[in-house]
Amino acid sequence: MMTLTRSRVVGVGLALLAAGAVLYFWPRQEPGVQEAVTRRVVEMTRAAEEKDVGGVMEGVSEGFRSEGGGWGKKEVRGVLTAQVLRGQWVRIFMTNLEVREVSPTQGDFQARFIFGRSEAARVEELAASSVLNAYLIEGTFEKEADDEWRVVRAKYRPIDATDLL
Repeated sequence: MMTLTRSRVVGVGLALLAAGAVLYFWPRQEPGVQEAVTRRVVEMTRAAEEKDVGGVMEGVSEGFRSEGGGWGKKEVRGVLTAQVLRGQWVRIFMTNLEVREVSPTQGDFQARFIFGRSEAARVEELAASSVLNAYLIEGTFEKEADDEWRVVRAKYRPIDATDLL
């Protein structure tokens, strides 16, 4: 039979504390490019649906340039503010997200974004009683000096409603 002495209790307590400290400070593996870009796109989509322009813009680089349109971050904020805050879109669905690693600090993406004025909970229900706009957006995310992934380039094109589902 084992007797508990004060020194054993203190020793076990210190061992548990040391084990907890090791687990807490153990280096965490960073997500890969595909996972990091996917997370960021999902975060930005949720922020847009919640009408949080600042949350969306956290994912846009200061050096952002649109392909073909010549928009910078300031212009993107203006367009996004007009679209999101006027309350026209209630739901935003992202489909067909594809991410390709270009390098350990860069990833290209392509996704369809469907904006709908609807109470639909699933993308399949959206077309029944909604006003829809959809876009194919392609772009590039880069891991910046602060270790945050931000979009640095993007282009979009409208998608016809017949091509959505």
